[in-house]
Amino acid sequence: MADGFISCPKDAEPMERITLGSVGIDRCATCGGVWLDAGELEGLKHAMLIERHRATMDELDRLGTREPAVRPNPLLCPRDHSRMSVHRDPKQTHVEMDVCTKCGGMFFDAGELSDLTEFTLGERLRSLLG
Repeated sequence: MADGFISCPKDAEPMERITLGSVGIDRCATCGGVWLDAGELEGLKHAMLIERHRATMDELDRLGTREPAVRPNPLLCPRDHSRMSVHRDPKQTHVEMDVCTKCGGMFFDAGELSDLTEFTLGERLRSLLG
């Protein structure tokens, strides 16, 4: 986990640090985007199994989702300013994340992280059936 102030890669607004369980995430109050440093995704998936953390994430998704007039393409990593590449989750292909190939951090647009951490029954069945 890295410390220190970072700006949102999507709209350059300051990101706020929020702790869910033992995981600290950086969230943009303006666009609702979420930055996870390398290794934080697995810890967050575990924390989201606890109902109060799921409720907190759901509430955060409802706040601050104003899209910037122009989205930079590609996004630059808020830690090392490297170009990030877009990846799709193999089990939930509708979920995209911007990944820094240098530091391993990930940026999610508003709502994408909640969707990724909630693998629904329908998605489980689709993954089993191919």
